Amino acid sequence: MARHSIRSVALPSAASVLSPEDQRLFDAIVGAWAQRRMGALRHHTKSVTRDASIVRDFAAHSALPPWAWTEDAFDAWCQHLAHDRRLQVSSQRHYQGAIRVFLDYLTGNVKFRNDVRALYGREPRQICNDENCIPHNVENERSTRHERRALTHGEIERLFEGIRKASLEAGRFHGKDFNPLRRDNALFYLIYTGGLRISEALGLNVASFESNPNQPALGAFGFIHVWGKGSRGSGPRFRAVPVTHHDLPAMMTWYIQKVRPEFLRYADPNESALFLSERGRRLVISSAEARFQKCLQICGLDGLGLTPHCLRHSSVTHEALRFSTEAVRRKHGHSNAAVTQGYMHIPDKFVDEEISDVIAREIAEALKQDPEKSP
Repeated sequence: MARHSIRSVALPSAASVLSPEDQRLFDAIVGAWAQRRMGALRHHTKSVTRDASIVRDFAAHSALPPWAWTEDAFDAWCQHLAHDRRLQVSSQRHYQGAIRVFLDYLTGNVKFRNDVRALYGREPRQICNDENCIPHNVENERSTRHERRALTHGEIERLFEGIRKASLEAGRFHGKDFNPLRRDNALFYLIYTGGLRISEALGLNVASFESNPNQPALGAFGFIHVWGKGSRGSGPRFRAVPVTHHDLPAMMTWYIQKVRPEFLRYADPNESALFLSERGRRLVISSAEARFQKCLQICGLDGLGLTPHCLRHSSVTHEALRFSTEAVRRKHGHSNAAVTQGYMHIPDKFVDEEISDVIAREIAEALKQDPEKSP
């Protein structure tokens, strides 16, 4: 197959709704993204051209440049794709994925981030996450093999013990994965114990914690301040997530004091992000997801279809064994109990044992109160 020259590719363009200055920067970003994909990443020209069209399509529909894109605009565009244009679910998923990959590129590119900051005084951000893209939102699209599940308590222990041992091994031999593994340990443990979405965890700053006056033993880590997914059209919604695991404060203190400084070498002096990449920038979703898969391989849990969002399912499931459904609902920011119940994966054996225990206790109490009924 003949190779296409990058320079010969005519990037598709939508009817321009942006100002000339916005349009010039937008064209430069899309062009650089396309060049990188066809050059360093060796993607096919047809694929790159198609995805560039999708990016421009979203810009035209929202009438906004990428650095001003919002979750609301993304939701409206997705609804347009489904109901007005009637695209197949697989096509809708691809459109959403193209926007997600493009924003990963933009938010990770130092030059364009600086250009946007200088011209507009704002930071580009990732607006696509597990909960506003099709694999999470379209219930009928789920199949048994794609449905997210909760990890068992044994798998959770295996995961974090495996990460800990791998980081110790990397440190012993001065491996380059030493600090990333230590960061991953803190990141995924926070997602699990806080029941956070991955986008929520990566959006946290060092100052996103607050003491809980009712739990002074937790120190400065009594609550996690989270901007999470709101109801459709309402935009991000704030919630204070109560810390319910007594060992999390020690974990976060260790991470902030000992691990995070190792990632600040190339960071902006004013960088406030809690979790950083090796380049000193806020860790993006695609990188965190890739790190999770690597951790699963280290622990021998790969090939099970697990994703970071399974840690949120695990949190709901395990917390349901400790607290009421209402307490679990509030902690995880669900709009109603039905959503919370959809996240619970209580084993049948546990339910059967619980029912048997309750009936046995009631029978024992009844026999104590009426000795004549004793055998």
